[in-house]
Formats: sequence, structure tokens, C-alpha cells
Amino acid sequence: MSRTAFAIAREELPNGVVLLGQQRPTSRAVLLRASMRAGALGEPREVAGRARLTGSMLTRGTDRYDFAALNQCTDSNGIALSSDAGRHTIDLSLRCLADDVPLAIDLLAELLLHPTFPSDQLERLRGEVLNGLREAENDTRSVADRAFREAAYPGGHPFGQRIGGYVDSVERISRDEIARYHLESFAPDRLTIVIVGGTEIDAGFAGLGRVFAAWRPKGDSGRRTIADAVPPERPQRITRVLDGKSQVDIVVGRPTIGRMHPDFYALDVGNLILGRLGLNGRIGANVRERLGLAYYSYSELEGGHGPGAWAARAGVNPANAERAIEAIIAEVRAICQTGILESERADAANFLTGVLPLALDSNDGVARTIQSIDTFDLGLDYVERYPTIIRGLTGEQIHDALRRHLDAERNIISLAGPEMSHGN
Repeated sequence: MSRTAFAIAREELPNGVVLLGQQRPTSRAVLLRASMRAGALGEPREVAGRARLTGSMLTRGTDRYDFAALNQCTDSNGIALSSDAGRHTIDLSLRCLADDVPLAIDLLAELLLHPTFPSDQLERLRGEVLNGLREAENDTRSVADRAFREAAYPGGHPFGQRIGGYVDSVERISRDEIARYHLESFAPDRLTIVIVGGTEIDAGFAGLGRVFAAWRPKGDSGRRTIADAVPPERPQRITRVLDGKSQVDIVVGRPTIGRMHPDFYALDVGNLILGRLGLNGRIGANVRERLGLAYYSYSELEGGHGPGAWAARAGVNPANAERAIEAIIAEVRAICQTGILESERADAANFLTGVLPLALDSNDGVARTIQSIDTFDLGLDYVERYPTIIRGLTGEQIHDALRRHLDAERNIISLAGPEMSHGN
């Protein structure tokens, strides 16, 4: 990739809307991705799931289009529309051909500014969400993860609450509550829009400026301070029994650091070696491949705002649960004590620098990369600098980060499955 190939255009409208873009002349398609800082972070427990319902309801009807008319418009013009909500943002995406960008821009503004949240559509959506939540309560993997997060982020920490909410909270969220949340939380100074693909970026920015120019800011960026989370002083074990299951799902982990922490790159590379690279790193190679204790096993490191979690996960036969936990902990202990091999460091660096160009092959990958660069203030030349950052990490730096932020003896161990002989 040319060091100047990944040119990012950026403009901020007078009302605070941030516009980001990249033209890709070889692409006939265009992606518009809007991200509003109005996610689930800080939702009161009694309305948990409100942000996700709000995001989904954006596409269920507007002042100009009811649900049927909106679908007819998008279908007849080949526009793909999707929405989602996470802990920090509500996201809305439109995919179209370059000739349809003006229509897509108008639709984006209509969806963000003028949703009507029709009651009949809310009840349909509520039924779908409740079905999913009830299924999750009977899924060993979901239950183990929920128990882990609640233990890792106790005392009302916002990271301990489910983004999608709970059966009782989703049941009580009213149409008026959603409309009020939209009115109070959606604002131009909380909005970032990325446009990527085969269209002139200047023309796209001009169109976006036109449709959002009259929207008045609230003077609140939506950025919130997130409290730290402290790992347990000693191993903490949680067991959830689900009758009729044949598999135990395991989470071994702890809260760690956020994306902007100085150790993030080194810890991310260390985790790649521990639980992702090749056969899912050392954990996968040992727990699943060599010992045959797990159906799957790997580890992951969250990388966002606030104290994200590091967690190793495995699905096992109940008879193998204790041995699998011991094997995972042994791998964490070993990498923290002895560090990594130079060959592992080189393989991890080659992997990370090699997958970046693949991520930038699609409009969606480019949009997500651009949005991340802006969200974390990484600099518009980040793509060019990234290989140097990763290849510049030494084995000692990676080892130091692992020792500082992981600990084999201070983890939360969460299990969900049939009745087990150990646990509490």
C-alpha cells in the first residue's frame, strides 16, 4: 500500500457534525455510516435496552415514510439499510450505488431527524428482542459471559450491564420513553458521518452539510467519563447451572485497560500470541489441540473507551471443565513469567500488519477504520504509521504489558452448564 494512498478527508460543520470520507474511484458502491454518541452507557437499570430499541426503531418509520413506504423506497433503489446500538453509540448505515448518493443522504437525514417510533412496530420489535433475551438466558455461552461481566464490573459500573437490556426492562420501555430519549440524546455535536466509495467526497460533504445545517447543537458532546474497574484480589468463581445442557462454557478474565492506554498495543500483541494467532494462540494450541479438552478455546482483548476486559473462553464437556480452567490459567502464568519468543513476536507483527490491507479492501472496512481513527484521535496518518508502531514493539515491552495487566492468580472464573461438582 502506498504511504499516501489512504487519504482521509475531514470536515466539521458549524453545528458540530463531523464528516469523514475517502473516495475509492474503483468502487461503484458507496457506504454512508452515521454514528451517534447515544449508546447504552449509563442507562438506568429500569430502562436497560432503551438505546438498542431506539436504534432499531429508527428504521421503522419517519414523518415522510411509514414502514412499508420506507422499505419500498430502499428496495426500489437498491439501498441497503441497517442500524445497531452498542455501549457508546447508535449506528446507522446505508449502502447504495454512487448515482443514488443524494437520495441516500436525504434518507439518512430523515431517519436521524424525523423518526416517528410507531407503536405497532415497537411491539413487533419488542417481541423479537424479548425472544432473543429469553433464548440468551438458556444459552450457556451467554449466561457465562453475563455472569463474568457482572462480576468484573460490579456496583453499578456501566460495563456490567447488558447492552440489550433484560426481559423486565425491555417489557416496560414505552414508545414515549424512546421518543424522549431520541429528543434528548440525538444532537449534531454528537454525530459523526463517514462516506466511503465511488463518489466525490466534496460533493458528499456538501450534500450532508445541506441536510444537517439547520440542526441546532445541544452543547453536550455525549462523551462520558468511565470509572476504572479493579481486578479481583484473589480468584473469584461463579457457577450458573442450566438444566438439560451437555456443554459447559467457561470465561476466565478480568478488567484491564482501554484503547488509549500506552500499553494497549503491546498488550494486544501479547493477547494475539496468547489466544488468537494461528490455532487461537497458545491457549487454543494447548487446551483444544494438544490436550483435547475444549470444543473451542481462545482469548480476546476489548479495545474501546474505558477499562475493557481481557477474557479467555472455552466450551467443554462438563467432565473436562476443571482441567480446561487449569490449562488456561497455566498458559497465562507461563506467558507472564517467561514472556514470548522472538518468532512469536515476528509472527504477530506480520499478522497484524498483513490483515490491515485486507480490512481496507471493502467500503465497510475503510469506514470502520476511519471512524476508529477519529474516535480515538489516532491521527489522519494512522494507517501509514501503524506498521511502524507494531513492528517497533519489542519482546520486552510485550512481556512487561502482559505482566502489568494479566495475572494468572487474580481472575474471575465464570462457568455455565449442567450441574458440576465444583464451584459455588
